[in-house]
Amino acid sequence: MRKLLLAWNLFIYGLLFSCTPKDASEIFDRVEKYMETCPDSALLLLNQISQPEKLQGKECADYALLLTQARDKNYLDSLQSDSLIKLAVDYYQDSDDKVRGGKALFYYGKVTALQGDYEKAMQAYLDAQERLEGAKEYKLQAWIQEYVGRINDDQERYDMALDNYQKSIFYNKKADNTLGIIYAYRNIAWIYAVRQNMDSVNRYVEAGFSLLNGDSTSSVFPSLMHIKGVAESSNGNYLNAVSYFLVAIRCEKVVDSIPYYYMSLGDAYMKLSLFDKAEECFKYILSSNDIFVLSGAYNYFYLLEKKKVEYGKSLYYKEMSDSLLQIAQNEAIRNKVLKVQKKNEIEKQQKEKDILQQDNLIQLLGGIVLLFFLFLLGLFFCKKMVKRNERDYRESLQEFAKRSREIISANEQLISQYICQVEELKQKEVSVVEASKEQIVKLEQEIRILMEKNRGNLENSYADGLNVLRQLKEGVLIVENMTAIERREFLGYVDFLFDNFVTRLCTEYRLKESNLLLAAFIKLGFSSEELVILFDSELEAVRKRKQRLKNKLGLDNKVNLDVFLAYYPRKMSC
Repeated sequence: MRKLLLAWNLFIYGLLFSCTPKDASEIFDRVEKYMETCPDSALLLLNQISQPEKLQGKECADYALLLTQARDKNYLDSLQSDSLIKLAVDYYQDSDDKVRGGKALFYYGKVTALQGDYEKAMQAYLDAQERLEGAKEYKLQAWIQEYVGRINDDQERYDMALDNYQKSIFYNKKADNTLGIIYAYRNIAWIYAVRQNMDSVNRYVEAGFSLLNGDSTSSVFPSLMHIKGVAESSNGNYLNAVSYFLVAIRCEKVVDSIPYYYMSLGDAYMKLSLFDKAEECFKYILSSNDIFVLSGAYNYFYLLEKKKVEYGKSLYYKEMSDSLLQIAQNEAIRNKVLKVQKKNEIEKQQKEKDILQQDNLIQLLGGIVLLFFLFLLGLFFCKKMVKRNERDYRESLQEFAKRSREIISANEQLISQYICQVEELKQKEVSVVEASKEQIVKLEQEIRILMEKNRGNLENSYADGLNVLRQLKEGVLIVENMTAIERREFLGYVDFLFDNFVTRLCTEYRLKESNLLLAAFIKLGFSSEELVILFDSELEAVRKRKQRLKNKLGLDNKVNLDVFLAYYPRKMSC
């Protein structure tokens, strides 16, 4: 049997160290497989992760949960840290994974209970139960009820504890967990033992033994034997009680439980007047590091010496017991004070954090308001700049047209004067004509020169506009690609052709450049198909443009836009 066990252990360890996956998630999958059957192997696998502090997100939470669980199953309670399991609790708090979230809360409750913070532990257990509601994790729900019952038991809320243990039995039956049911029976038996209801004690103990089927290697077997011994001792059957206590001590594997068994055994020996054996039991307890256990041991020494009528020793042991009990109580008080101080410090840090967050929020809101104000200010100046540019453009267009008209008007006046002079000279007598022929020739030359200047001026003024119109007609240029200069030259040319057509539209109807361009194209006789090409759009879009222009001009639906623009501006009759 030992060779078979050794071979199995070598196989497990060889498997662990031969297969070392680099991916942490692969290790976690294997750890979960070994957790129930080989918790020591699960712990070894977790220790293979060389740099756990570099894990992030879900991997970090899974590592914290599995390491806490592995330490718990290997009875390494001294290594447990609430900050470690809190990583898993915080991660799964908002997660949809109810099972891992509930399990993290359960182990957080166990760790805080080990630290003596039963209030926090109770809250964690209740949160875990709520998180697992509707899930079919019956075994885990049974554990939660058991540990809630333990807290109620320690606080002497026995009825509530009994209810929790009954619920634990209910969930263990659903999970088909016989061992969990036996533990619940044992816990219920202890409560009835405290209440001195020995019939109920025996009933639940026997129910536990019947489920064990004589398996003395089970972890719950020693504690059942101990309770059975306590029941026998209460009924005065001390010899039977001694036999039960001895079996419990022999089968118990948890070292911390053995001193309590020796106390019960020593008490039974003392009641049988076997003082030497009782003293040996109490001496064994003195090796414990638990102050409460030592206080109990010295109290039994006090009772033993009192039965021996050794009052001096009895008084000494009584003082020792009371002194140790006082130390334990002071330690408990000190722990409570430290707990309160720690809680106040945490609350203080939380308040400071809240104040800092509030200040940051105020600064953020102030920044948002300032940015919004700057945005509105920029938008205001942009609109103002656009209006100013439009006004400057209209003024420059009007100034350009006015200057051209003034030049042409001046030249036309000179031409009229010269024509009048020519006519006057022609009407003179022939002799005068002959005399004035040379002067007439000069005047005609001057007329031709001025006309050439006018034509050149017109060509120079509107050559670029004419060129733009030619490109638009040929489809070489579209409106979207026209520069600001090309648009101005084109509109100036149309203004010249049609008696200030553009200037009057701009002044009378305050049209924008896009509408002025459309009106100019219609005035020049561009068809709808040509406008589609010019605006690089669909026919429907051109129709919508015409409708908007019609609305800007305030025309009735019955008025044809093309006809209106063809006759605009109308000449006023004298």
